[in-house]
Amino acid sequence: MKTIQEIQADIVEEFAVLTDWMDKYEYLIELGKSMPLIEEKDKTEENLIRGCQSRVWLSCHAEDGRLHFAADSDAIITKGIISLLLRVYDGQTPADILAADESFIEKIGLKENLSPTRANGLVSMIQTIKGYAMAFQNAKPQAKKNDDDLEADIVAALRNVYDPEIPVNVYDLGLIYEVKGDEDGKISVKMTLTAPNCPIADEVVAQVQEAVADVPGVTAVNVELVFEPEWTTDMMSEEAKLELGML
Repeated sequence: MKTIQEIQADIVEEFAVLTDWMDKYEYLIELGKSMPLIEEKDKTEENLIRGCQSRVWLSCHAEDGRLHFAADSDAIITKGIISLLLRVYDGQTPADILAADESFIEKIGLKENLSPTRANGLVSMIQTIKGYAMAFQNAKPQAKKNDDDLEADIVAALRNVYDPEIPVNVYDLGLIYEVKGDEDGKISVKMTLTAPNCPIADEVVAQVQEAVADVPGVTAVNVELVFEPEWTTDMMSEEAKLELGML
């Protein structure tokens, strides 16, 4: 099997032959037709990739130490984009996926030729794939935890992630709106920021995803950034208010 680097080199070479971006879009569409499709039963809210302009579902399972992905989208260009990523990462080990860079995206000029919303969606797709890789890499055989124990561990992990502008962790600051999980250890998190225009929003979301993925018993993480309801200081815990001298 080819390495991630070899597959990326193949993609760069293939796109180099196509000098017009309409031809490259057509090629993306063709790639989407051969993508391993997610089963209809797996087109769930938990498998939706947040941050994409169109709906994109992604599922993942491990077999013999390698990750296998299936996906689908309701938009043909987006379907082509996720199929390109699956071509790179499908069948690879979690460690190789986490170690890989995405320089091939810049080399083929993909991101710069996408609309801002599609470009943000591309980033979300990569983060979700790497989130799966991190979760599977950190998973250890263990007795299954009950929901209360797992939730307590997730909360403890979130208390190690701090807002970039306020010296209080994101949980006590009230930025975590919802944490839900299923019996397979797939966790979905809804969070917000103190301001919608935070310049390092992606970094904070990635830190939350990484912190939750590191919790034993968690197999996958999806973090959704929302701004409704709007965050206010009333959402802070008593500990956070005390820390900031508001009590």
